[in-house]
Amino acid sequence: MYSRTHVHSSTLTQNRYSVHQFVKYCFLLAFLVSTFQPLAAQDDGPPMDRPSIGIVAGGSMNLHKATFDALPDVPSCCTGYDGGDGFGPVFGLASRFVIDDSWSLHLMLRYADYSGTLTQEEFIGPVLTPRGPEDAYVEHRLESATKSIDFRPTLGFRPIPGIGLTLFTGAHLGLLQANDVTQSEELLRPADVTFADLQRERNQYDGEMPEASSLYAAFSAGVRYGFMIGQRWSLWPEASVRLSANSLSDGVDWMPNGFEGSLALLYHIPKPPPPPPPPPPPPPPGLEAAVRVFAQAEDGTFRENAKVVVERLTRGELFPLLPYVFFPQESAALDATSMKRISTGATTGFDESTLPPNTLAIYGDLLNVVGSRMRANPQAKITLTGCNNGREGERRNTRLSRNRANAVRDYLVTTWGIDTKRIRVKARNLPAEAPSTESVEGQQETRRVEISSDTYAVLAPVRWQSVEHSVSTPNIVLRPTVESGAGVNRWSLAVTQGNESFASFDGTEAPPAELTWELDTTRLPQAGRNVDVRLEVEDNIGQKRTAEVALPFETETVTTEVIEQQGNRRIDRFSLILFDFKKSDIGSDNRRILDIVREAITPRSRVTIYGFADRTGSPEINRELALDRCTSVKNALSGSLRGIPVNLEAVGSDRLLFDNDIPEGRNYCRTVQIVVETGID
Repeated sequence: MYSRTHVHSSTLTQNRYSVHQFVKYCFLLAFLVSTFQPLAAQDDGPPMDRPSIGIVAGGSMNLHKATFDALPDVPSCCTGYDGGDGFGPVFGLASRFVIDDSWSLHLMLRYADYSGTLTQEEFIGPVLTPRGPEDAYVEHRLESATKSIDFRPTLGFRPIPGIGLTLFTGAHLGLLQANDVTQSEELLRPADVTFADLQRERNQYDGEMPEASSLYAAFSAGVRYGFMIGQRWSLWPEASVRLSANSLSDGVDWMPNGFEGSLALLYHIPKPPPPPPPPPPPPPPGLEAAVRVFAQAEDGTFRENAKVVVERLTRGELFPLLPYVFFPQESAALDATSMKRISTGATTGFDESTLPPNTLAIYGDLLNVVGSRMRANPQAKITLTGCNNGREGERRNTRLSRNRANAVRDYLVTTWGIDTKRIRVKARNLPAEAPSTESVEGQQETRRVEISSDTYAVLAPVRWQSVEHSVSTPNIVLRPTVESGAGVNRWSLAVTQGNESFASFDGTEAPPAELTWELDTTRLPQAGRNVDVRLEVEDNIGQKRTAEVALPFETETVTTEVIEQQGNRRIDRFSLILFDFKKSDIGSDNRRILDIVREAITPRSRVTIYGFADRTGSPEINRELALDRCTSVKNALSGSLRGIPVNLEAVGSDRLLFDNDIPEGRNYCRTVQIVVETGID
């Protein structure tokens, strides 16, 4: 019998080699390896990123973890094993594949020796020696011969771009080629005693591991660093820790963990050489394109340098404004008059120069003309004088007169936005100058609102003007030329100036010999800038050609004022002066109108003044009134008529110029027409 008191003396225990210590060692190794960064050759260069194969060699410090007393069916007096160690070589084949800038895959097929020795010293009690009783100690020993062919794939991560330091983790999948064990129990001391069989060893076993596992699995993690040596080779020192996933024996808990260090020499497979270039294809069929531009000259011929001449024909006429708004009997409603009313939004687009060249039509827009001119002349003021005809319900009805004036004012204020401070409203009974209200005509003409202004421009004649364009060079001829050995598939020709297109043509097959660009006189290119003519052609095998011509577009504008001409004499006609009822005197506004007539009179002119009247009164009286009106105009023009032949024609009411059934028609008949005939060289 001997005591079971024992002392643990294994060379390496689980606590001493914890995972925490291993992580510290890995970071220390990573720091030391990174100090050799200058030796690493462009890890991110092309060679390092190529797939590589090579060899690896190193060693494994095996740290065996054990928690058992005895192997199955193998006699042992050991009180329990807790660990051991050993060392074995590692070598094999290696390869590396780059996934991206940070990740890579390493594959190894290795021979690895995971052998180790477990020892346990035990106190077995006192024994009798020649010297007397002494304490006796024995050593229990298990030696494993564990050798594996394993496949180790690991996934690497490079935390710092441009540096070869790589952290990795992966698995070991191994087939054990040897899994043997040797057991012994040796008497250590005293040295001069033996067991009962006179031997110093007992419980010996040498053979296959009881209940041995044929497979080996483990997990590993570590750090490696790569650097190039030469153009195709690289070295990869690495350090890692291995944690077993299964025991060497199914009957006990015996895990061969360990630290590994190795060096891999890899050859980076170069990119295969590019395939030789294909022989050059035969030259394609030829394709040429050109375009020429010709303008039609005045003689009808086409020249490349002909100038485009644009003629601008201007027609103009002046129409006097009748400053009266006539109302129906006992009415102050503006919509009952002949005045045209528009919306507030339409006032911005109103342009009196676009009104139709018709006297009565222009009169219908009287209030719109006045509103537009007051906007254009913000200092101008007007006076609206409302009148009545003194008959029946209008007799002494100045309130009706004022309402008529207010109706005109309200339209100018609400529609045209004229400030009420610029409009003065007055009311009276009969107008100051009016025909007799005994007649229907007189009653019509006195039911009115009179408009007067302190600014001549508000009631000046309306100038009507039209402009027509024509070109003496109406056509531009475009002559495309295409030579194609493969035939034309499609073509297009465009005439542009900047972003604006003026003509375009397209088609399939070959273009025609000539294309005509007909100039649109309402939309001509801007003079002084080039017009770009661009021809694009594609043949039947996909070849494309472009031809461009920059055509200087220079125009010569000829402006002609269209007038009446008879033989070698120019005829100017003026119908600008309106007279009050049965009046022949010329007011200040009419004298300003006569300034326009004076501009047409030259020393070579001959002047005829025709006088007219409305149908009110007898023809004889109307002819006398018309003659008086002719005389007043002649006297007003006397300064311009010295030495000029002047003829007066009193037409009166023998020929009515306008409809005399309406008051505005009769008022426009109270006028003169001045005809100026001037010789032309």
